[in-house]
Amino acid sequence: MVGKIQNSASTDVNLRHVPQVNVSRTDNGQSAPKTIGETPPQKLSLSQIGQLALLFDKNGKISRLQRKLNKIKGKKCQVTPAKGTIACVDGNDLVFLGVEFLEEFQDQEDILLGVMAHEWGHACADRPQTEDIEGLNWDQIFELRKSHEVLADEISGRMLALLGYPLENYLKFIRSFLSNTHNLKYHDNETRAQIVSAGYNDEVRKLKLATELFKTDGYKGYHVSKLIDDDV
Repeated sequence: MVGKIQNSASTDVNLRHVPQVNVSRTDNGQSAPKTIGETPPQKLSLSQIGQLALLFDKNGKISRLQRKLNKIKGKKCQVTPAKGTIACVDGNDLVFLGVEFLEEFQDQEDILLGVMAHEWGHACADRPQTEDIEGLNWDQIFELRKSHEVLADEISGRMLALLGYPLENYLKFIRSFLSNTHNLKYHDNETRAQIVSAGYNDEVRKLKLATELFKTDGYKGYHVSKLIDDDV
């Protein structure tokens, strides 16, 4: 490992770009539009990332996980390599995965899934309209951002369980390799790990109960818990 990664798996490109409570300004001095996201990172082509491009092939790890997450969550998210982030998603459901992150964790599919599922969580969340955000103050915006992060962390745990992956490596990633981002937007890493664990354990409980209630004659499908899901 090369040490701690300096960005969180989130809708944000880099925490240094998160606006503070003071209203930000555009180049002409006018107030910038309020938003719960950040400027997307630099998108890279597959020809720019060498052997990492294999991850995005039809049968590559990233493409397989993308198909699974889209099927489970009923989305059509696309994934692209990028610079300057671990992972983030824009308003058009384009998920950016950082090449530095991929270089370090490309062989750990459970971590790839956890990070990607976090972004699918953001893509599935209700997004306020621009006019609604403009009516909020910055404290309210940061509170909204934090609630979105909680939801995305919970969904990442749920998806790990639903797809049959272990939890431990992803929790280690959160606790040990993300910078501790306890601020106006994020809970501290230990709290985030506990949120992920709660989502994971809740999904395990639902899978077990659904298996007991709805016999499948030996067939085990990934979506059996959807029968009793609360559609988070």
